[in-house]
Amino acid sequence: MPVLETPPLRTLFLLDPEVIFLNHGSFGATPRPVFEDYQHWQRALERQPVQFIVSELNTHLTAARQAMGAYIHADPDDLVFVPNATFGVNVVARSLTLAEGDEILASNHEYGACENVWDFLCRKTGAVYKRQPIPLPIPSPDEWVHQFWQGVTARTKVIFLSHLTSPTAATFPIQAICARARAEGILTVIDGAHAPGQIPLEMEALGADFYTGNCHKWEFSLHEIPRAIRVFRLWCE
Repeated sequence: MPVLETPPLRTLFLLDPEVIFLNHGSFGATPRPVFEDYQHWQRALERQPVQFIVSELNTHLTAARQAMGAYIHADPDDLVFVPNATFGVNVVARSLTLAEGDEILASNHEYGACENVWDFLCRKTGAVYKRQPIPLPIPSPDEWVHQFWQGVTARTKVIFLSHLTSPTAATFPIQAICARARAEGILTVIDGAHAPGQIPLEMEALGADFYTGNCHKWEFSLHEIPRAIRVFRLWCE
């Protein structure tokens, strides 16, 4: 059988050829096929701005939610587009009614930009942000849940955790935590910034109250990305 040659991955980007670009996480470069879709939608908007915004946009957004819902196994009506996962965490956190003494329980592996909003709200409301230590290497899922749950008290109102951590690349047993938290009336806010494209997602099975994710970090590493998902990438920019 003939060997199919594929172009170097670098040629799929518009990057400066003189620069070795490694940070696709913080401000990842857009692959050419996605960028072409991006320009297509820009031109469609500029061709008929009022018609596009008033009459067409909701239809396109609905199609994108349906495609994304199928990809992560979520009800499309439960999906909301935000610029990125940190923005999503801010939207949820700032919508909560926190009071003095309320506790937000997290691990000591969380992403700093997301922790900033909890620190800000705690200074403002008198709530307490707690970082439960989880040692490395990560223990078994059952032991992980046991160790983390040592930080839960009668004042715990919110559990905030990463699905895949940014500092340590560990995968946390989110489904088990969410199930236990729901049984005890504790709200769960999950930072899934690094999950889409890295691990299969079954959002309904995970059971999180709020889950935020990014499409610009890992999804372009998949072998095939349906065009509808690439279109969704536009609305995440």
